[in-house]
Amino acid sequence: MNNRALVFGALAIAVAASLSCRKRGGHGDGDGVVQAPAEISFAPAGSNPPVVVTLNIGISENRPMADLTALYQKFVTVNQSVWNVTEGQVRIGRVRIRDNTNPGTNSQDYDNANFSDATVDIVAWQPADFNGPGISFVALPGGRNGRFMGIPTDVANTTLLHELGHFLFVLSWAPGPLLIDEYTSSPDDNGCIMELDYIPLRWCHTDNHLNQSSQPHSCWTQIRLDYPAFSYANFNTTPLPPPDPDVEYTDVP
Repeated sequence: MNNRALVFGALAIAVAASLSCRKRGGHGDGDGVVQAPAEISFAPAGSNPPVVVTLNIGISENRPMADLTALYQKFVTVNQSVWNVTEGQVRIGRVRIRDNTNPGTNSQDYDNANFSDATVDIVAWQPADFNGPGISFVALPGGRNGRFMGIPTDVANTTLLHELGHFLFVLSWAPGPLLIDEYTSSPDDNGCIMELDYIPLRWCHTDNHLNQSSQPHSCWTQIRLDYPAFSYANFNTTPLPPPDPDVEYTDVP
């Protein structure tokens, strides 16, 4: 196993889709200036809301169109969750879904496959071909903009939202630059998507964060430090739903 990627993977340890993430290899400190590409798939540090991202999603094998549309529906749902937990400041504006992107691979092949210059941000494997790390993961470097997500096609919304917590933000506290998992050290907080409890869906703030060695302050405290234009009112929802992401399909015959 080489050291080229920092990996955060989600591991199911309970029926409620409890999560556990691990890191591997080297990592940066997240303090560098991130130059936004013309089309963003994540929120560069200092972004002004609303941030609207485009995600290029590949299904590893050649699958029927029904599988592509079913995967799109998962991103419709998680888009609503992202919009709520960011209090209307981040949403998915467009997804491009194509199949037959990495045929014959399984999820652990991410470390050997050439994802560093790929045109995808996310690859979805059939459940039988998803063998870790965890039940989903985010890795640096990789993907078209320097980060890569691997998921099974049957990924749960809470798991996908958790991984988007890693994927969307460029955060600066160690071990950065990805949002770290609070539950990697005790004590556990309640009601944070980066912890083990998800009702209501939210990141922690001062009202429900307990200082930990790996994360001395809350998710929202760090987000506000790295994204000064963002606001947080502790509503953890929005009065109106976001528009569904636009979608483009490429279905290999």
